[in-house]
Amino acid sequence: MSDRPSDSLSYDTFGLDRADRQRKDPQWVAARLHARDSFLIPVWRDHNLILPGDDDHAPSAVTLTGDHARGTLHMARDVTFLGQREGRSWFTADLSDQELFDLTPIMGRAEFLDLRGCGAFMDPFEAAMLAYARGMLFWHRRQRFCGACGSPTEAHHGGHKRTCGNADCGLEHFPRTDPAVLVLITRPGPEGGACLLARQPAWPDKFHSCLAGFLEIGESLEACARREVMEEVGIEIEDIVQVQSQPWPFPASLMVGMTARARTVRLRVDTDELETARWVTRRQFDDLGSLGIVLPRRDTMARFLIEGWLRKET
Repeated sequence: MSDRPSDSLSYDTFGLDRADRQRKDPQWVAARLHARDSFLIPVWRDHNLILPGDDDHAPSAVTLTGDHARGTLHMARDVTFLGQREGRSWFTADLSDQELFDLTPIMGRAEFLDLRGCGAFMDPFEAAMLAYARGMLFWHRRQRFCGACGSPTEAHHGGHKRTCGNADCGLEHFPRTDPAVLVLITRPGPEGGACLLARQPAWPDKFHSCLAGFLEIGESLEACARREVMEEVGIEIEDIVQVQSQPWPFPASLMVGMTARARTVRLRVDTDELETARWVTRRQFDDLGSLGIVLPRRDTMARFLIEGWLRKET
């Protein structure tokens, strides 16, 4: 495994060469696809093929090589080149047109699972590649027709571009990522100060997180953070700092983690957006269960920001 930077978060494909120049050559892509040492990541309806973990073993990705990979290609609707690592190529194949029963020969003891339920416990590079594969194939399934003229599109550049098949249009479509800000708001005070946690009605029971929202056209990241906070809890923030970013292809986002200090602290919760929002002191984090609060999973930007704040000295 490649050494990952200390600030690398889950689902960051660090160490992968995406081979932008080579993937534009269809002959090179075809040769790498059929190379016996290339890896193929199967995806079925946004689920990855994973060998479930147990008390002694973490969940692990199932990838196909050699004859197993080539035998799977005829079932795939889309095949996309992902990149190269240590001289070996990585591809992904969309098997969503198949019924699950027809895929049992390649499954063995593995299952097609939602990566969000087990990615935090997997090898970081494996989890990142599964997320990347899932995100790319999600994009392909939603770009089969041109958004300008409605004609079918065709994949090029190893699956990193789709082109409208209408000669009078020819519009090129590229994978997109939607940036979203996620901001941890803090305030000084007794018990080590406090941070703001909120929950939406649709979230799992007791689950709380930071405030978040998608960037709008003509808006900076900082302006987005101010707007979302004002809309959802009615307070002003200052000292906004961009801490880290994280790919989040579930299905197609980039999470931009930020911290900010509350300028005003009285909350006016928008109940159309949130079920509740509350200040939680540093001391109260010692017994969140009594407050009915469950934190986000450890593979999330929200958990990264919260734990970073807790590690800081008051």
